[in-house]
Amino acid sequence: MRLFSPAILLAAAAVAASPVTTQPAPLEAAASRTTTLRQADARVAAIGYRLALAGRGLCPTLYPLTGLVFHHLAEYLPADRAPMIRRYGLDRGPGVLIVLAGTPAAQAGLRAGDVLLAVNDQAFPSPAAQVAARDPDKWRPMAEAGEARLDDALRQGPARLRVLRDGREMEVALGSVPGCFGRVRLARNPKVNAFSNGHDVIVTTAMLDFVRSDDELALIVGHELGHFILGHPPMHGSDKLLASIGIRSGVFWKREEAADRMALRLMAAAGYDLDAAIPFWRRFLGQYDTDPQIFRYHPSLGARERIAREEIAAIRAGGTRSR
Repeated sequence: MRLFSPAILLAAAAVAASPVTTQPAPLEAAASRTTTLRQADARVAAIGYRLALAGRGLCPTLYPLTGLVFHHLAEYLPADRAPMIRRYGLDRGPGVLIVLAGTPAAQAGLRAGDVLLAVNDQAFPSPAAQVAARDPDKWRPMAEAGEARLDDALRQGPARLRVLRDGREMEVALGSVPGCFGRVRLARNPKVNAFSNGHDVIVTTAMLDFVRSDDELALIVGHELGHFILGHPPMHGSDKLLASIGIRSGVFWKREEAADRMALRLMAAAGYDLDAAIPFWRRFLGQYDTDPQIFRYHPSLGARERIAREEIAAIRAGGTRSR
């Protein structure tokens, strides 16, 4: 069983006019909880894929996109690591959990269940070191360093990957396409939440259960991606403390408003239903937002409804942002 469920949500131009499909990894039987979580990974990946692809024109900084969703040995509970090593060699490098169809990764012949050993003859960070770190705050940066190494190589052009498949090593040439930042991670957590931490967008499994449609999920993912696109620094505990006593709340509200507007722009570009926004905010904030306005670091329900109406009207009128 995995503790966290990461996704590098990457886009390719070939999918702009077609539905996103995924190739899930054949890891466990369909009835297992791990498989259910992997299906959730695939859903989040498909949403992020469309947003990252369609949002390219909105992003000042572009990233090399491949269509891979990774998983790492350290994400699994200790009792589950030995089977993952025996079956897939996940102690050798990052594993491929999902390949998004129509992307450079799929075109390169990469498959779910592959393990990446090296890129351009540089080995990926040691999974053993990640496991030894134990705390996700320690091992997660090691895993991200490997993903960043792949990104760096792809910025120079197609990369040579050494891959472990069914116990045999092979070489694969992997290309990429430029697109918007789209690294999103699904985390097992009972709190209905989504946030950006400066390195990833994190969506909890409880939030995934809360949303009623892919359109609502696109709103949430798009909002957090919007913070990255707009260059907003991540919120820290000290920021929330300042907001809780009414200091600098206006600064935080403006960031949230801008991210709300960007989310709707991304949704429109990707073909999601903008009319899902206001019902979602009503349901979500009506259930989970009970603090007085002075103690909030984000807009109230009334403000978010106004923001959504303004931005949707501007989008449908074919104009620029209303503000």
